[in-house]
Amino acid sequence: MAKRAVLITGAAHRVGKAIALYLAENEWDVGIHYRGSREAAEQVAKQARGSGGTIKTYQADLLDPEQAKRLIADFTNDFANGSERELLLINSASIYERDRLGNLEVDVWHRHMNLNTLAPVLLTKAFTSNAKTQRCVINILDQKVTNLTPDYLSYTVSKYALFGLTKMLAMELAPNCRVNGIALGLVLRSGDQTDEEFEKEFTNTPLKKGPALDEICKVVTLIAETGSMTGQILTIDGGRHMARPVPPYDDFLEK
Repeated sequence: MAKRAVLITGAAHRVGKAIALYLAENEWDVGIHYRGSREAAEQVAKQARGSGGTIKTYQADLLDPEQAKRLIADFTNDFANGSERELLLINSASIYERDRLGNLEVDVWHRHMNLNTLAPVLLTKAFTSNAKTQRCVINILDQKVTNLTPDYLSYTVSKYALFGLTKMLAMELAPNCRVNGIALGLVLRSGDQTDEEFEKEFTNTPLKKGPALDEICKVVTLIAETGSMTGQILTIDGGRHMARPVPPYDDFLEK
């Protein structure tokens, strides 16, 4: 086993998948979490094993607190096998559904808050309980936390709450666990978005582009390897957080 192991939630697809493959290539053992995409998760695991590390998959519905707790227990039982072993938790699993105040639904609100905010907190709590080794948590956020707009209301509020919690948990868990966040701009096409529609999203972005997947992965490595960094939110979005949104805001689709 490698000296470092990481658990990535939502690692069967998109950003989580890219991080899992990148860290496997860079001598990390990797835990790949998924909820319902078992086949996709196993394909990611198969590809990651080509790098020679220990790769395991874990199924859990993070909307269920007991399953979230079990996920951490399974991961630590598999990988926390030595006082010198570095463990990393990346809270990447997320939902983002479009809503505004006018069509706000209570169940949609709670679903976002439970998965995007509460689940990372419960995972972090379990991850750091009785920790015998130095640990690190990275929360995947959104540039919207510093560039608020009224679209994607439930999603944005849930990420804004996690933004604050990242700093609060960094204070509480020091010195045994570092907690940081990465606020992303538009990364990949969403839903039925066409290539043309995707490229149009960068019109008002200063650099006219968003972050590449390998750039996100490199920032993950930077945080993981910088032992003096905690309570920080690193924004990589092509400068999108500085672009002033123009109503009706719906053109500012998220990842």
